[in-house]
Amino acid sequence: MNNFREDYYASREHFLELAEFSSGHVVRAINPALGPDKLELTTDFLRIGSEESEQALILVSGTHGAEGFAGAAIQCAWLANKLSLPVNVAVVMVHGLNAFGFAHLRRVNEDNVDLNRNFIDHEADHPTNEFYAQIGAAMAATSLGGPERELQDQELERIKKEMGKSQVLRAIGGQYDTPEGMFYGGRTATWSNHTLRTELPKLLPRLKRAAYIDIHTGLGPSGHGSLYCYHRRDTAEFVLARQWWGEEISASGTSTINHGKTGHGAMEALAPAQVICLTLEFGTLSFEEVLLALRDEHAAWWHSDKQLAAPVKSKFKAAFRLEDREWERRVVSRGLEVSSQALAGLAID
Repeated sequence: MNNFREDYYASREHFLELAEFSSGHVVRAINPALGPDKLELTTDFLRIGSEESEQALILVSGTHGAEGFAGAAIQCAWLANKLSLPVNVAVVMVHGLNAFGFAHLRRVNEDNVDLNRNFIDHEADHPTNEFYAQIGAAMAATSLGGPERELQDQELERIKKEMGKSQVLRAIGGQYDTPEGMFYGGRTATWSNHTLRTELPKLLPRLKRAAYIDIHTGLGPSGHGSLYCYHRRDTAEFVLARQWWGEEISASGTSTINHGKTGHGAMEALAPAQVICLTLEFGTLSFEEVLLALRDEHAAWWHSDKQLAAPVKSKFKAAFRLEDREWERRVVSRGLEVSSQALAGLAID
C-alpha cells in the first residue's frame, strides 16, 4: 500500500481511517486558523496501547507543514502494518502538528512562525542570531523575478561567499526579531506549542521514558534518513540514543540558535519522565534548490497574487516530497526501521 497522499486533507483522512481500526484513542485538536477554502484544520493525536504504559514511542509529522507528507506516510504505514507493541509500551502519533503549513504548503504556521524554533522560554530574552541579521534581508525575497529579485539574488550570493556555508546554516537556524522574515521563531508560544504540551501528558499520564521522533524532509542526501539527536554527547540520553539507533546518530551542538525544537516542549511537558529526542531527516533536493524554493514561497506568500503563487507552491511541495516511488519506499522503510529500533530499546529498558 502507498501511504503517501496528495494533500493535508487526504493524508488526515487516511490517517484517521487507519486509526479507527487500531483500537487506539484519538484526540482531535481544532486549530483556530483555517485551511484552503476555509476548511477546518486539526492536529490529530492517536495513542495505541494503555494509558498506564510507562514507556512510549512518540512519532510527530508536519512540524514544518509541507514536510508532513513523509512523516504522515510513515505513521500510516505503521498503522497499516498493524505492528505489535511490547508490554508496557504505548505509541503516540501526532499527525499534522503544523496543520496550517501542511494544508497551505508552507513551512511555517498561521503566524509565520517556524515551530521548530518556537519551543523556548518566551519569558526570557530571545536569542539574537547575528548571522541572520547579516543575510536575512537578501534571503527573504520580495519578488519572484525582475530587477528587484536580481539584485537580491546577487546580494545573497555575495554574502554567502563572504560568510561561508557553516554560517549560512546558522543563519537559517532561527531568528526572533523579524516577524515577516524567514525562519522566525515567534515571541510567544504558538497554538501548536500549547497543544502539544497539553495533550502529551494527558495521553501518557504514567510515563517514565519515551523515544520522541520528529520527522522532517529537505536536508541531506536524497532519500537517506539522517538521525540528529537533541542531546549532547556527555549526557545519559545520548548514550541511550546510541544504544537504540547506532553509531550513525549525530549529537546536538551547544548553540542557543535553533534550540526551540518541538522535542524540548515534549521534554518539559512530560517531566520528570526521561525523553530521548531525535530528528529523522530525509533528503530531497540539493541545499541550494531547497533554499530557492523557500525564498520563492516566501515572496509569493507575502508579495504576489494567487495566480503567480500556484506554480511556486507546486515547486515548493516538490522540494519536500519527491514524486518518486523509490524515494517514497526508502522513506517509509527507514521510518519503520527507526521506529522499530526505538520500540526494541524501550522494551529492554
